[in-house]
Amino acid sequence: MASGIMLLMLLACLLAKAAAESGDGGRTVPTTGGDVRGAVQYIKDLPDKPIHTFLGIPYAAPPVGNLRFRAPQPAAPWEGVRDATKPGPYCPQGPVIFHLFPFKLHHYDFDEDCLTLNIETPTVEKDAELPVMLWIHGGALAMGMGYVAPFAALAAQQDVVVVTINYRLGALGFLSTGDENAPGNFGFLDQVAAMAWVQENIRNFGGDPDRVTIFGESAGGVSVGSQVVSPLGKGLFRRAISQSGTYNTMKVEQKPLQIATILADEVGCEAKDTALLVDCLRQKTQDEVVQGCERMMKLRSGEWGKYFFATLDGTFFPEHPKDLQNQGQANEVDYLLGVNNHEYGFVMPSMVNPNFGQGMTEDNFIRELEQLIERNYPGTKKDSIVAAAREVYRDHDNPDDPMAVQHQYTLFSGDQMFVAPTVDTAGEHAESGSKVYLYELHYTPSSHSATRSEWVGCDHGDDLPSMSGWPFLDIHLTAGGVLPFSPEDRKFSRDIMTYWANFARTGNPSDPTGGPADSAVVAEWPQYTPGNPAYMKLGLTSSADVGLYPERMALWNDVIPKLVASSDKEEL
Repeated sequence: MASGIMLLMLLACLLAKAAAESGDGGRTVPTTGGDVRGAVQYIKDLPDKPIHTFLGIPYAAPPVGNLRFRAPQPAAPWEGVRDATKPGPYCPQGPVIFHLFPFKLHHYDFDEDCLTLNIETPTVEKDAELPVMLWIHGGALAMGMGYVAPFAALAAQQDVVVVTINYRLGALGFLSTGDENAPGNFGFLDQVAAMAWVQENIRNFGGDPDRVTIFGESAGGVSVGSQVVSPLGKGLFRRAISQSGTYNTMKVEQKPLQIATILADEVGCEAKDTALLVDCLRQKTQDEVVQGCERMMKLRSGEWGKYFFATLDGTFFPEHPKDLQNQGQANEVDYLLGVNNHEYGFVMPSMVNPNFGQGMTEDNFIRELEQLIERNYPGTKKDSIVAAAREVYRDHDNPDDPMAVQHQYTLFSGDQMFVAPTVDTAGEHAESGSKVYLYELHYTPSSHSATRSEWVGCDHGDDLPSMSGWPFLDIHLTAGGVLPFSPEDRKFSRDIMTYWANFARTGNPSDPTGGPADSAVVAEWPQYTPGNPAYMKLGLTSSADVGLYPERMALWNDVIPKLVASSDKEEL
């Protein structure tokens, strides 16, 4: 009798599960926190291949109240089946992010209860063991969200599991008092917690925890590079991809308490000591903190404002990341990294100066050179550095043409911020004996190039639509209609997704082993080594070359550091 009752109960459970998973095709999957039920989506060129999608899964507890300005804590388990068909709130930030994206988002909600992740996968079979690609979004560590638009095309075309995450931003993610009251790097610690969650759970979503690749763009690339050198990243991923940013793209804040005090003043907290300062900041609403950060950032004011950056917290960064790299303490992972060919072409300078694009005088260029050097090397004698930089960045055919001067300025700024740090990191990581692949991306999607002047190349962020597979989706615009893409856009997107997924599978972007039979055939990508600094020019027709802008890179990675060191010695 008892066995009959148990059989009926089991049958009822199976029927209930079948009913729950019928209709839209959503599947229920167990996690360490409880069961989650997702939905399915399809891409245009693979209409019969469902991509199982799970959104808004908590990977850590809400960092609110006394947990604000602390390392992430485990998420509380839940009973029953959690609905995972909608993304969770975005981490608190200013509304400027909505103006940067011209397309419709899933929602427009900010909340500190934002430590969630999203999964898109072709299968939820435990024994599938597909490579996992964990995306870390950009946004200067101050803005952005994990799930802007689906990665369904990447998952479907390349048979990979894609995970996207939210992490704390701005002051809530990176404020530091330089001591135990607020060590800092909370956003990086959130990323570590998300990677640990993936290790524990991703098999249930068809993924292989031993083949996790973290990838990100801009501040996401900075985050990836930081995870590569941090001891906390050890064993959590096998490969890394940094797009337009690495650990030395953004500075490590040496005097974080000064920045924390500026925010405290903005929101009305007295800084008698760090414990009281942090306690006061915990009492402020998220909007008060965010608005204080916005006033500090001074976007579109023509000035460079104050941002919250990484710090030497003793845990995530026990030493300066440059020292960790040089001492051979970086994680031994395969590393693919690179830049676009016009990183500071239009988007970023326009965020600082809304009148950018009308040309530049020689005097303005020199002034910009001096200001940048003062920001990055305060107290250094500028004349010799300015002279060396102006010699390298000069259009000798049109030295007085305002548009030519402006173009040289964009190359100068892009090299300083993105290209030189990336080439430096590639060399350092290759010296450690790990595999490295370097690239420069030349292709701009037609939807971007149609709205810009012809002198703008492949700008910062232009790689995102291609790498994400947007040309195979309907990306709905806020003004109506969908984002237009051409056959060339789809061809390049297919190529770049193939390179990225090949790397995630095998550690070699050219090796298709284990990939889909209908994957794109791509050109051979040589490995970057100290003796052969090869890189790939990625475009509609990709090709390999050796030595990415050697004269310009020598200026930033050799000449200027020596001039700065010489200036420091003179001061002594």
